[in-house]
Amino acid sequence: MYRLFHELAHRYDLHTPPDHYRHDHAFVLGQAAALGSPCRLLDVGCGTGVLVEKALQAGVLATGIDVSPAMIHVAQARVGTGAAAVRRMQDIDDEAAYDLVVSLSWTLNYCSGRAELVDVLRRLRRALRPGGRVLLQVAHAAHVDGRLMEDREPGPTGEPDDVLFLYRFMRVEGEDWPMRAEYVYACKSLNELTHEQHLLRMADAHAVAACVREVGLRDVQVYDSWRRDPLQGSPSPFVSAIQEAASR
Repeated sequence: MYRLFHELAHRYDLHTPPDHYRHDHAFVLGQAAALGSPCRLLDVGCGTGVLVEKALQAGVLATGIDVSPAMIHVAQARVGTGAAAVRRMQDIDDEAAYDLVVSLSWTLNYCSGRAELVDVLRRLRRALRPGGRVLLQVAHAAHVDGRLMEDREPGPTGEPDDVLFLYRFMRVEGEDWPMRAEYVYACKSLNELTHEQHLLRMADAHAVAACVREVGLRDVQVYDSWRRDPLQGSPSPFVSAIQEAASR
């Protein structure tokens, strides 16, 4: 259990403000609009519920799930108890329930390896309605360089540069294309400091795309970013695919 997602979940929006993902979220909402109304959306690894909130405001029938009760507690305060629930992606058992299933911010990379990832992808496919789409944002270790990066954000009462977030991503030798993410969160006004490392497996967009094809999804595309350009240098590309429409 990573502290950033559990004990410090109520601080998550401090070091990773919702506006950081506005382009990714707009991309998702554009895909939802293209699928027609009403679009039923499942956000796997919804975190604090920012995307679910935006989707609901756009008229999408959105639901979010996350393994962290602390994250869901924050999400439910944002979107209500009916739109966010504690649930593991490994336990998804819905059938033909959603038009769009999304998983952002490298959630799928927390699978233990290829076998578990394939199982989760099969579950996502079963959860899709005919003609539905999956949109997966995954880590791509080939495009990380180990460079230390820094974000400074306002504190809980608006103090400038009160929150410091340091992070770097590094390739790791081993099976299942692993990558290590290192995070430091500090808030001066709250006197908080934590450092932790996350091991991210299957950190290869092409390998994830191959698994998506294996489970039977079609028209698999790998995009460098929300702009839908070819994969070039992004460490956080998208994998998109569709569930075949039912034959008449």
